Amino acid sequence: MYCYHGKNSTAGTVPMLLLLLLLLFSLTATLQFQGKTTALALPGPGCLRYCGDVEIQYPFGVGHGCAMEGFELRCNRSAVDGHSFLTIFGIIPVRNISLVDGQVRIMKHISSMFSNQSTKKIDCDIWGKDLSGTPFRYSGKSNMFTVIGINALAYMADNTFNGPAANNRLHPHIVLCTQHVIGCVSQSKPYGDLEAQDGKCDGDSAGCCQAALADDMNFDDIGFSPDHNTTDYYEHRNATDRRADYRGYAVVMETDKFQFKTTYLNTTAFLDENAGGRVPAILIWEVGNETCDVATKKEDSYACLSANSVCVNSSSGGYLCNCSQGFEGNPYLPDGCKDIDECVAKPPPCARCKNKPGGYDCPTPLNITALLSVGSSIGVAVVASAVVCTYLTHERKKLTKIKRKYFQQHGGMLLLHEISLKQGTAFTVFTEAELIEATGNFADKNILGRGGFGTVYRGLLKDGGVVAVKRCVSSMASEQQQKEFGKEMLILSQINHKNIVKLLGCCLEVEVPMLVYEFIPNGTLFQFIHGDGGSRSAPFSVRIRIALESALALSYLHSWASPPILHGDVKSSNILLDQNYEAKVSDFGASILAPADKSQFMTLVQGTCGYLDPEYMQTCQLTDKSDVYSFGVVLLELLTGSTAFNLEGPESERSLSLRFLNAMKERRLGDIIDGRIKADSDAALLEEVAELALQCLDMVGERRPTMRDVAERLDVLAKAMQQQHPWVPAQHRPEEMESLLGESPVASAEMTSTGNFSMEERIVHGLLDSGR
Repeated sequence: MYCYHGKNSTAGTVPMLLLLLLLLFSLTATLQFQGKTTALALPGPGCLRYCGDVEIQYPFGVGHGCAMEGFELRCNRSAVDGHSFLTIFGIIPVRNISLVDGQVRIMKHISSMFSNQSTKKIDCDIWGKDLSGTPFRYSGKSNMFTVIGINALAYMADNTFNGPAANNRLHPHIVLCTQHVIGCVSQSKPYGDLEAQDGKCDGDSAGCCQAALADDMNFDDIGFSPDHNTTDYYEHRNATDRRADYRGYAVVMETDKFQFKTTYLNTTAFLDENAGGRVPAILIWEVGNETCDVATKKEDSYACLSANSVCVNSSSGGYLCNCSQGFEGNPYLPDGCKDIDECVAKPPPCARCKNKPGGYDCPTPLNITALLSVGSSIGVAVVASAVVCTYLTHERKKLTKIKRKYFQQHGGMLLLHEISLKQGTAFTVFTEAELIEATGNFADKNILGRGGFGTVYRGLLKDGGVVAVKRCVSSMASEQQQKEFGKEMLILSQINHKNIVKLLGCCLEVEVPMLVYEFIPNGTLFQFIHGDGGSRSAPFSVRIRIALESALALSYLHSWASPPILHGDVKSSNILLDQNYEAKVSDFGASILAPADKSQFMTLVQGTCGYLDPEYMQTCQLTDKSDVYSFGVVLLELLTGSTAFNLEGPESERSLSLRFLNAMKERRLGDIIDGRIKADSDAALLEEVAELALQCLDMVGERRPTMRDVAERLDVLAKAMQQQHPWVPAQHRPEEMESLLGESPVASAEMTSTGNFSMEERIVHGLLDSGR
C-alpha cells in the first residue's frame, strides 16, 4: 500500500465525505451565491462583516455579490454548540485575514499513518487541498513541511503526481514527479541512533524533521513511503525492536506555531492537543495576475479603488493593494483608506501637534524660534571647524557608499529579509574586510585553483574554521539577475547532500560577489586522474565509485532540489575529493534555478572547452541534459585517463569526446582505454561504461538519459563488479590508499565503496548522512 492523496489515490476519501455530510446537516448561516461575480463587484450593505470572531474584509465576502471572484467564503454554524465559524473552500476553517500582508490563517487537518508491523500494512488518514486555479498559495516564509514519527518518510508532490510510475523498475511503488517533490525523514530510537528531545526539530534532532517550501507552492498532496514503514528496509540497522507498531504525522503548518514534544511519538497527542487534529497554516494571496505597471493602466479592472491607496507587486506576478502612508483601512473599496490622526496617540508625537491628510505638523512657538536663531549662529562656527574632519573622512564615506550600492545592487536587502524570515539559517553574509583578512589579502600562496568563473582561495576565519573563498570574475548580465542573486544564493545554501559541497555564505559589497564554501582537503578529480600519483594506480572500482557519487549529487540537484538546479559547468575540476576520497560536486558559479516555464528560459553560460553540450552551442538553452553531456565527458576521463581537450595534439585528436566516438564507430575501444585499468578489469564492464558514456554524448539532448538513469546504471555496474570479483574490497583502508595513490591520505577515515542499496535508498541516505 502506498499512502498518497493524489489524483489516483482514494486514501482520505472517507474522512472527507464524512466531514462534508456533517456540514450538510449542520445549521448554516451561509449565503450561497447563485451567479458569477465580476472582478470589481463591490459588497452591498447586507453583506456580513463578521462570522464568529473573524472580521470579513473585502475582497473576501460571504454570499452573492459580497466578494471578488475567487475570494468567496462561507459562514457556518456548528451543530454541536451553535457558534458560527468561517471557512474557505467549503470546509477549511479561517482564523483571520490580513489585507496589509496578503495572508489568510487557516486551520489545516493533520495527515497521519499507522504502521502495523505484524501485518506489514499501513493505515492512512490523508488530507490535502489543490490550490491550482485560485488566488492562493502556501507561504514558503511562514510555513514548513513538518513530519513526526520514530520511522516516517513523508513526501509532498504537485498535481502532476500520477501514482506509481510504470517505468520505475527498482521501486514500482515510488512515484516520479515532473515539477516539485519535497521529502522529509523523521527517525528516533529504536529505528535511528538519536534520542528525541522536547523542543528540538532540526537536522541534528530525532523524532521530528522539517523541510522548507517554495513560495509558489499551490499543493500539499502528502504521501507516506512504504519503504520506511516495514521492518525489511531496516534489517541492516541495529534496531532493538523491529516489530513494534508505530504512528507518523505530516502536515504543512505555520513554523512559529509548532513546538515538538516527545509525547507526540507513537501516540495521538499531536492530534488531541491541536483542535482535534487541525493546526494553523498561512496562505498568501494576490489580486489579478499582472504587475502594478500593467494593472494601473486598466481602469475597468484595477482593484485598488481607494484614492489613498498604492499598488504593491507580489512575489509571483500579481499585485496587492495597501493604504498610502498615513492612512489605514480597506484599499479595495472607494474611500476605504481613512486618514490616521497621529495627534491623538498617547503620547502625541510632539507637544504642539497638528493633523493633516497623510501626516502631521509640529508648529514651533516664537520664543523657540528665537532660541533656534542663537543656536544657528553657534552651529555655523561648529560647521566651520568640522570642514577639516569632513575632508579627512570624505574618501571613507565615498568607499562606504560604493559598498552599499553594490550590496543593494546584488540583492543584499532582500537576502537579509529572507534570512530573518528563515529561523536557524546558517547562511552568513561576509564583509569584504573579513574575507581579505581570511585569505591574507588574497595572497598567491592561498590559491587553491583557477577556473573560468574566478579564482578560489583557502581562507581561515576568526573562529578557526577553514573555508574556500571564490573570487568571481564575471558579472551578471541583467538587473533582475543582480537583484535575485542574494536570494538564489540562500536557496543554494540550503542544499544539504553528502556529495555536494556546502555553500556557507557570500559577500555582496563588491562589484562582483564572492562565494564562501566548505573546504574540501584532497583536491579535484582532475588532479586525481591526471596529476602525479593519481590514476597511475587507482583501480577501476575506485573510479566507478567516484563516478556514481558524482551522478547521485547531480541527480539530487535535478530531481530532488526544490526548485530544481542545473549545474551548468560539470567537469572533473569541479568534482572535489574529501578526506575519505568521496566525491563532492562543487562550483555553482554557472548554476541556475530551473524555471517553471522551461520553454521561455534562455541563458548564456561560460562553460569549459571539451565539456560543453554541442546542442547548447546551437540553441543557447541550458537544460538538465546539458549536465548529462558534460558528465559523459567526465566518464571518458575516468575510462581513458586522458584530458577532455588537448591543445598540443593534432587537431583531429584534440577533443576526447570525438576520439571516443570515432573509436566506438570503428570498434577499437581498446585503443583508448587507460592501460592502467585494462589489464585487471572485466572487458564487459568496461564496454558497459563506454556504452553509458556514448548515450550521454548523444548529439540530440532528448535521447540522452537523465542523471537519475545514469546513477542507476552506475549503481548496477558497481554491484556487478562486486559480484564478479568478490576479492574487490568494499572499503579501502587508509594504508591501502597510500599504495594506490603513491602518497599518504589526508585523514585516517575509511573510503566507503558502493553499498547494497537501491537508487531511491541511496538518495535518502544522502539526505540522512548530510544531517537533513
